[in-house]
Order: sequence, then structure tokens, then C-alpha cells
Amino acid sequence: MKKLMLVIGILVIVACVVALLLALLSMFGYYNVLDGSQSLYDRLHRRMILSFVIAGILAAVAAVCFIVRAKM
Repeated sequence: MKKLMLVIGILVIVACVVALLLALLSMFGYYNVLDGSQSLYDRLHRRMILSFVIAGILAAVAAVCFIVRAKM
């Protein structure tokens, strides 16, 4: 069970890093698009915020996995 929690924690951390990279890519696009419509800026901003929230949730889940693993 300890190995399972370790594997789940590592996979969740990898997903968290991917979500953070997506958020940073959206942030880069949001601040560097020169000729974009308002709907493009809204989509980039929404995607950026959603990716940051998902990354935060995944980081919390990974922390819980590692805490549970340590308590076993």
C-alpha cells in the first residue's frame, strides 16, 4: 500500500507540473498576443486561471498522498 501511495503521489505531482506549464503557456500568450480579439484574451485568461486552480488542487492531493504514506 505504501508503494501504491508513492506511485499515486508521483503521478499527481507530474500532472501538477503539466498543469503549471499549461498555465504559464497561457499566461505567456495572454501577455504577448498583440492583435487579438477580446474573446481571445478572455479564453486565455480563463484557461490560465483554471490551470492554476487545477495545479493547486493536484498539489494538495499529492501532499495528502505523501502524508498518508508517511503515517502508514
